[in-house]
Amino acid sequence: MNKLWYSWEEMRNDCHVLVRDIVLDNFDPVVIVGLSRGGLTPGVMLSHWFKKPFKSVKSALRDFPEWEDYLPRPTDKRVLIVDDICDSGETFHRMKEHIIKKANGVDVRFATLWWNNECNFEPKYYVREIAKDSTNTWINFPWEKWWDA
Repeated sequence: MNKLWYSWEEMRNDCHVLVRDIVLDNFDPVVIVGLSRGGLTPGVMLSHWFKKPFKSVKSALRDFPEWEDYLPRPTDKRVLIVDDICDSGETFHRMKEHIIKKANGVDVRFATLWWNNECNFEPKYYVREIAKDSTNTWINFPWEKWWDA
């Protein structure tokens, strides 16, 4: 397996790119939702930049599977959901379907640092893309364990 080491500095720079892209798109989220675990750090950073409230949501399907059905408050008409990578797309599909079904009229958008362009969900905002499956690459994020990598 190929390992790609993604640094804190790269992550910070990529968060700035996400902010720029969101601003240029004239999207003004009411709330920033960070998906645990990988979306927490970039989600908090975007929350600070936009000066918007932050909500963490458990949405792990792989390492420690646990799912929290998130619904925005009635006043949250524009929601930005953030994760570190859109890997299989399953988390985003599931989240989007649930919100659209239960919370009528919400503009929900997804932002990631990385997009696996071999999955069937393309986030609205992403900075880097990779053909993760065919290149057999694992991205080591700076907040992940590194001691046995």
